[in-house]
Amino acid sequence: MNANKRRDAIPEHFRSEEEASEFWNTHSAADYWDEMEEVEMEFDIKKRMFLVPLNDRIYQLAKKQAEVEHSTVEQIVNTLLRHDLVGTVSA
Repeated sequence: MNANKRRDAIPEHFRSEEEASEFWNTHSAADYWDEMEEVEMEFDIKKRMFLVPLNDRIYQLAKKQAEVEHSTVEQIVNTLLRHDLVGTVSA
C-alpha cells in the first residue's frame, strides 16, 4: 500500500458475514498484514459434498417437489438417489 494512502480501520466486530464480505471485497488483506495475528486452526471434516450437474428439467421437477414438501432441492435429490441406489450398488 502506498505510504501516503490512508486505510480504513478493520472493524472490531462485523455484524454479519455479509458485512465482513463487503469489507474484504473492497479491501486487500495485504494492506493489513501489520494488524494480522497468526492463529492455529484444526478442521475435522466429516462430510464431503460433490457438485453434480443436473439436467434443467430434472432440477425444475426437484424444485417443484421441494416446494410441495417444504424441503430443499438438495434434500429431494439426495433422498431420491439414496432410495434408488441403496441395495443396487455394493459398497
